[in-house]
Amino acid sequence: MSRISILVFVASPLDYARYRHAALYIQYETGDIKSSVAEVVGTTGFYSYSERVNWEIPVSSTNLARVIPVSALSGSIPASEVREMISKTPIPNPDLDDWNSQDWVSDALRRLVEGGYLDGGARERALDGMVNVVLEAGDEEV
Repeated sequence: MSRISILVFVASPLDYARYRHAALYIQYETGDIKSSVAEVVGTTGFYSYSERVNWEIPVSSTNLARVIPVSALSGSIPASEVREMISKTPIPNPDLDDWNSQDWVSDALRRLVEGGYLDGGARERALDGMVNVVLEAGDEEV
């Protein structure tokens, strides 16, 4: 079975909660593509989808705050199907000023639940874990 995790990265140069970057890491069970990182990159109003294939998690990186396991995906779903569903997650440019990569991860996981590939409870637990890691960042000065 393919497995999915959330990656949360430390923001730089200011590690505030809203600047922490989140992405999805998918390990596939078969095929030429063994893994991929799916994410949105850019800035408010100018985000775009990006995918890196056959990418290993940089566990020794100081930029990686945490890897949060989500779940195995249901059944033997072809990597191409998972990749397509995730890549079609809407990006609301420029409609939402406070939308970021953390929201995209939530939306992409919701699409997997709606498609029957992922259990809703697993999504909720993983998102709770992501929020906890995001909140470990420093508070913004006011």
